[in-house]
Formats: sequence, C-alpha cells, structure tokens
Amino acid sequence: MNRVPGTRRRNVLCILALLCAGMVTGCSWRVVNWRPNPEVAHSERSFMSEGVRITVERMAPLRPGHYPAVLVLNPSSGTESNGGRYIRRYADQFALNGYVAYVVHYFDRTGTEASNDELEDRDFPIWTRTLSDAVTYVQHDSLVDSTRVGVFGYSLGAYMALALGAVDRRVKALVVLGGGFFDALAPAVKRLPPTLLLHGSDDDIVPLREARKVDATLARLGVAHELVVYPGEGHSLSAKTDPDVAARGIHFLDRHMRAPWWRRFTPTHTAPAGTTHAD
Repeated sequence: MNRVPGTRRRNVLCILALLCAGMVTGCSWRVVNWRPNPEVAHSERSFMSEGVRITVERMAPLRPGHYPAVLVLNPSSGTESNGGRYIRRYADQFALNGYVAYVVHYFDRTGTEASNDELEDRDFPIWTRTLSDAVTYVQHDSLVDSTRVGVFGYSLGAYMALALGAVDRRVKALVVLGGGFFDALAPAVKRLPPTLLLHGSDDDIVPLREARKVDATLARLGVAHELVVYPGEGHSLSAKTDPDVAARGIHFLDRHMRAPWWRRFTPTHTAPAGTTHAD
C-alpha cells in the first residue's frame, strides 16, 4: 500500500497525544464520536468465509422495502478504533438515505486487529475474497435488492473497495475516500465499476498522486468516474467537509444504482458543505 514512509509511527504518536491532551496540531487524525442514530435499525450479524466467522454490523432503514446495499470498509486501525467510529457515521448516513449499509469486519478473516503496510500487501487477496463472500451474504438479505450492491471505503478500506471492484462484477459502484491501488493489483486491473474518488489535496498518508493513478486507470478503461479534491484537507478530513463527502457519495451511488426519479421524491438527509470543488 503506497503510504508515505514513516507515517504509521507518526499517526500512533498523534493518537497517543490526542488521548493525553485532547488536541494536537500537525496530525492527520481527529477524534470522532459516534452513537447509533435512532432513526436507523442497527443489528450485528455474521457470515462464514473460508471456514472463519466474519462479523457484520447492519445499518438499515426503519421502513420495510427493497433497498440497495453498501459495504462500508474500515481503515488500517480496524473497526474498534477512531477510524471505525468514523466509517459508522457514514454507514448511518447511507441508511438514512435508503441504503442497507454493512460494516464488514474483514479483519476477522486473518485475526487482525490493526494492520500495517506489510500485512496489507500480504493479506489483501484474502480480505478481497472475504469481501466477495460479504457480497454473497448481503445479496440474500430480504431487505436488499441483490442486483444493486456498492462499496464505500476509507483509507485501507478504500484500497479494499478498489480491489473488490476490480474482481467482482456484482459490485455496481465505488466511493473511494483517501485510497489508491495496491502495488500488486495496479498492473492487473482490467475492469472497475463507476467510481467516485474523494481525496484531500494535502494528504500526507496516501498522497493525492495515488488517487490520480486510479483516475487515469478509470479514464483508460472508459469507466464513469469523478475525482473530487478537497483543498487544504489531509488524510482525515475536517468536520466541515464530512457532509460534502456524504452527500457526494450518496448522489453518486444514487446515479449508478437507482432509477433517475428516486431522489426527486426522496430528499437527501445531508447537505453539501459548499466549501469544496471538483478537480
């Protein structure tokens, strides 16, 4: 995974400082609070992948229906971390907007709590197979339209979204936040579904050039895609930018996984921040 060398150690020090002092400048992470939204149905489930039980957190609309599904994928710090809380906020947003969201604990497959570059380069093919099993699992959910499955990933989760989209044709759209291609995957990519790339211009963990490589590949493949660059933002986006990420992600998934009339009759439950631009 193409991170800037040394950033993992610096992030650990930043997190420790945050815990001790509550606030540190110059770090790529911010403390995120998350509580289950009462307007969303939350449940914990599981499925089997190559003989290993994988936990899934399901966030669903309260009203009965037949909805598209979105896998929501964690960063390197895992599901029990600050990054785990961060992605759950997006999962709730998807559920509020008519999607069944699944936080897939794909680290369960390898017994990983938090990963690093070496583990990721070694284990991403195993995790990709687990995520394909997750697609099969959600397709059998009675609340889900099995023909409409998308993926949202942040950081490592964004790398995993691209890895899954490159091999599983059942995935219809990707929202990739702060990610890129694994080195071993990049030369082998022959297909991808429609993809939205979201990236901070000042990301010092996964540099913007990694998103531009994906953008170039999508253009070469002739795939519908967008690259949105947030000026002055790092790897962990500021609170003012989060609503724009959610709104753009929802609108992109709507465009590629719903009938054109859907959003005209169902207003989006989040608003763009109005402080960003498309590159």
